Amino acid sequence: MIIASKLKETANHNTQGKSDKIFAHRGHNENNNGVFMLKVRQGFLTLCSVVFISQGSAADSLTDIYELALQSDPTLRAARANFQVGRETESISRAYLLPVISATGSYQESEGDRESASFYGGQTPVPRNGSSDSTETTYGVSLRQPLFDMPAWYQFQRGKNLSKSAAAQFAADQQTLILRVSNAYLGALRAYDNNETRKAEQRAIQRQLDQTRERFEVGLLPITDVHEAQAVFDDALVNSLEARGAVNIAFDALEAITGTNHNVLSGLKDEFMATNPEPLSSADWVSFSLSGNYQLKTAKLGKDASYNQAKAATAELLPKITFNANYSNRDSDSDLLFYTDSGAIPGNEFSYSDGHSFSVNLSMPIWSSGINAGRRQYKQQSIASSENFEVAKRNTVQTARTRHQLVITNAARVKARKQAITSAESALGATQAGYEVGTRNIVDVLASQRSVFQAKRNYANARYDYIFAMMGLKEVAGQLSPDDIYQLNAWLDPSLPVTK
Repeated sequence: MIIASKLKETANHNTQGKSDKIFAHRGHNENNNGVFMLKVRQGFLTLCSVVFISQGSAADSLTDIYELALQSDPTLRAARANFQVGRETESISRAYLLPVISATGSYQESEGDRESASFYGGQTPVPRNGSSDSTETTYGVSLRQPLFDMPAWYQFQRGKNLSKSAAAQFAADQQTLILRVSNAYLGALRAYDNNETRKAEQRAIQRQLDQTRERFEVGLLPITDVHEAQAVFDDALVNSLEARGAVNIAFDALEAITGTNHNVLSGLKDEFMATNPEPLSSADWVSFSLSGNYQLKTAKLGKDASYNQAKAATAELLPKITFNANYSNRDSDSDLLFYTDSGAIPGNEFSYSDGHSFSVNLSMPIWSSGINAGRRQYKQQSIASSENFEVAKRNTVQTARTRHQLVITNAARVKARKQAITSAESALGATQAGYEVGTRNIVDVLASQRSVFQAKRNYANARYDYIFAMMGLKEVAGQLSPDDIYQLNAWLDPSLPVTK
């Protein structure tokens, strides 16, 4: 990356000029040359591995990861399913206002034998035996239409509120995905830049430590300078190990979103500019947030849904009027056989009927303690939802102002951090010159070196902080969209590989 190459140039510039003087005092330096050549070979192998990785696999852009997350992120898939659940609430509640048509039908076959006897005046019983084989077909159609049902009407209004709330929540979840993907991607770039800076800092301190040892060996410096340089190097080594682990953790965060392993990302161009938000006025962004924030819309629709639920509970005491229409048809046919002394006598029974009816029914509860308790309960829930909406409204205003100020501050921080690099490098040059003439000590030089690398880390972090703050401001205003992903992706360069 450009940042890494500048770090190397700075480190080489910091040690240029004085190294010739130091090496002039070497007596026998075969061991030092061996260590130096080993470091060169290690650096060459590292460079070759980076080149191989960058050529062997294409760098993933922010757009690539976002589009993959749209399909693979389980959190978004769950949000999409919840949206599908919520949008059906309106249809379900509407059904209680629409007519209900139902049909019934049956077909029955039966066979039976019958044995009976009759007694007349104590005489011999007269048997009446027989059998039957019958079929019966019935069917009917009924219609039920509510004419006046205020609880169902308010429940329908509540269902519309909840369906709209589900849509607003899903829009908020989609914006959250953009933030999560951007945060994870920028987190990987941030961790990589910090790691590169830590490694460059470690190399610079290592060179300073080697030179300090060489001066000590020829009697130019006391042993305390060596110990102080060694302590600073040990601290830099620990920081490098931590930065290396942070890179792996940051790449794992991307994998948790997409379910895919990512090894190479596109780095952020050095030409990226941090600008103030447009419009610049904080009041404008507050106005955008009050009208466009999806979480605030969800709270508003939740308040309306609770209000309609309370109205539905109150309307349970009102009469309900329902229209009913019915039609039925019955067809029965039975074959009979009677047994007598003279033989079997066949017979037949047949019946048919159909008809229809219309009715208007009215029902009204006279007294029910459960209805009154439910009415009081839903009224308090409505009050709670109204207060929660007010809380969400105030929090939205505060968040909009805070994020707006954060964007302006971070834009200024980027410019200031960039200037701080120049100032730190100038201070390092002055400190090194003073060290050469004996007016500054090794601790001053090491502190100045670390200030340069700290300034470069601060500059890189300020750029990423600005990007995420700008996205956060758009999110609270309800203006964050996939276009912001594509616009940010235009500032990424695949020729600046960020490797795991």
